[in-house]
Amino acid sequence: MARKIRLPGHLLTADLLLLTLPLLLSAGAKAADLPRPPIEGLPFQITAFDARDVVAGHPRVFFSPEEIERARKHIQEDAGSRKVFEKLIADADQQLEVSLQPLDESWWEANRTRPWEETYPQIFQHTMREPAVYAVAASTLATAWLLTDRAEYEEQAGKLLLHLTSYQFKAEHYDVGMNYAIWLLHALRAYDALLPELSTAKRERIDAMFTRGAWAVANNDIYWIKNNIGGGLNNHLAWHKMILGLLGLFYDRPEMVEFCLHGPRGLAPLLEDGLLDDGLWIESSLGYHFTGIVPMVLFADSQRRMDRSPTLFDLTLANGRTLKQPLDAMFNVLAPDGLIPPIGDAYGGRNRLWDNSIYEYGWCAWGDPKYAWLLSKARSRSVQSLFSPPLPKEVTAPPVRSILLPEHGYVFLRSHEDDAYWDNPQARCAFLTYDRSHVHSNADKLSLMLFGQNRMLVSDVEGKATVPHAFSSRIQRELNRGGLSQNTVMIDGRDQRSEGRMLRLVEYRDTPAEKRATAADEEGLLYPGVRQMRTICMTPEYVLDVFQVNCTAGPGTAPTERERQIDWIVHIMDEKAGAPPEHNPALNTLKPFELPQTGAWPWLKDAKATENGLGSLLVDGRIAFDWRGEGARLRLQMLDPGAERVIVCGYPATDEPGAGTIPMLIVRRRGPSAVFAAIWLVGNEVKQARLTSLPGRPGQLLYEVQVDGRTRRHLVPVLH
Repeated sequence: MARKIRLPGHLLTADLLLLTLPLLLSAGAKAADLPRPPIEGLPFQITAFDARDVVAGHPRVFFSPEEIERARKHIQEDAGSRKVFEKLIADADQQLEVSLQPLDESWWEANRTRPWEETYPQIFQHTMREPAVYAVAASTLATAWLLTDRAEYEEQAGKLLLHLTSYQFKAEHYDVGMNYAIWLLHALRAYDALLPELSTAKRERIDAMFTRGAWAVANNDIYWIKNNIGGGLNNHLAWHKMILGLLGLFYDRPEMVEFCLHGPRGLAPLLEDGLLDDGLWIESSLGYHFTGIVPMVLFADSQRRMDRSPTLFDLTLANGRTLKQPLDAMFNVLAPDGLIPPIGDAYGGRNRLWDNSIYEYGWCAWGDPKYAWLLSKARSRSVQSLFSPPLPKEVTAPPVRSILLPEHGYVFLRSHEDDAYWDNPQARCAFLTYDRSHVHSNADKLSLMLFGQNRMLVSDVEGKATVPHAFSSRIQRELNRGGLSQNTVMIDGRDQRSEGRMLRLVEYRDTPAEKRATAADEEGLLYPGVRQMRTICMTPEYVLDVFQVNCTAGPGTAPTERERQIDWIVHIMDEKAGAPPEHNPALNTLKPFELPQTGAWPWLKDAKATENGLGSLLVDGRIAFDWRGEGARLRLQMLDPGAERVIVCGYPATDEPGAGTIPMLIVRRRGPSAVFAAIWLVGNEVKQARLTSLPGRPGQLLYEVQVDGRTRRHLVPVLH
């Protein structure tokens, strides 16, 4: 069997399209070289590619002679580059052992009429993973050959590339356009390197494969456009356009390049319409930000190398949008340790920006000093670094401070600024979201994340799927996207409604003594008849967190005193954290508690709760918890909201039966309204703290916090 290969994580994402798929065509092509019909809506015809028409001189699309010479020099002169090179050679040596197995497409006939949600794993396996094994291996070997001239690398890369030529691209469902584009990218990279070494007969087979692939991707792309799949602004469209544009560059088809850039849902329109605020991608998941941007950068990089000016790197598009903006924008969303907040679909992943190799291309294109700083912090740099200009010896951290991103509905409150923020265990960041729902959003509105001590302390969480296709996994569908995975409030045990409108930002302030944000759902958008508001205040000593809920009336409805179950939910650190009994003695008084056996609730483990009120868990009118994990400490002090009970349980770290659990806390009140007022204390610096509610003013709540002899007061707007 073929050796299993681990593909880059950002290339393995799929999309949410839980529909029954109609067929794109009545039947697939029966032979490799039969001409395929024109695609209705495509402004050009995909005719047979022929490498004999290509301008002489290769490689030229993914590598240049100057870059290859630069890489060889780096390997000789720089220890870091030698380390990257040695890893490349180790990977290439492994690919020499890849055996060739038939690329069987007979599975398609038995699956073509099944509902789409039932076929995700098969589509992913057969249209992405299986051919990608050979395409990625060929690309790795071809790159190693360019740097070593080792004949066995060139020979094996050629065999793997020719093996792919049997692929007929029979499957015709939504996801296949992106799947094909990803592995065709790697195959084209290998072909670009190997072209001068291949015979005419071999080139003809490879050209025919790319012709079939281009037709399949273009057909899929037009289907997406006609049917407005994914809301019209979606990362799949960028992948479709990228591979069509790269094939246009490779085979000198300017009409394909034009379609890639400026055609319907082309890369330029996607940038113009798909970026929000200072450049964040629109799909409501920071983890998905680069899935739409990476294919744009890769295409622009090949334009640059072929001197097709102006490239996408150079263009300033409508509304002042540029390709550089999405690379720059991510610096503003980071935790002190470079972590990208896992908002929206993240599949349990925890990624740091400096491990994203797309900045190698950004550094080569723009030479931005902050990209050099970022790359200097990478745990291991990618092979692309060998072909890029060297980093300067001195790098400077980029400036950063608290920021409001109003188009996305994100607020980042930071305790420190600029150099004092990065890699500082004392620096804290509180993230509040009031975003609208888009393709990859979760039921996470008014959710809080808190970072400090160079780690995530309070996080929206997801249990990792252990099946190959995480997007369609049971845990992703049943648990990860719902309210039990977020740090927000759930009503009656149900998830928030998906809402295309953004919640209202009530206030945002960034002062030396206090950074503050308040956002609200005053129209019952998330739950009918339920109004909510959350205020987050960051001070040098603590974070004040006030969540108000009112279920007594909704827009256009009469007042009601209906009792509702109001659950305030939070998740702490990770599966290595806990609330030690010696620091939380009241936990010993909790009793086993039975959670509902419907919806996502059965995923939670080992639930315990107070009985008949809060009992010994309530001390002096306050609920207190002290969590520890790998040297980190987080404390919570909450005023009693009139809670019915407090529930502690474990959130599953993965979908495996014996998986570890992440500490989870639910403070439950039954009634028509609730106010959850709490302070968060990070680390050991604060010795004593006390939160008190005082008589407020008209339209304002008043809270006092005493910390080690110092007193602060906070006026919080009242939910109306």
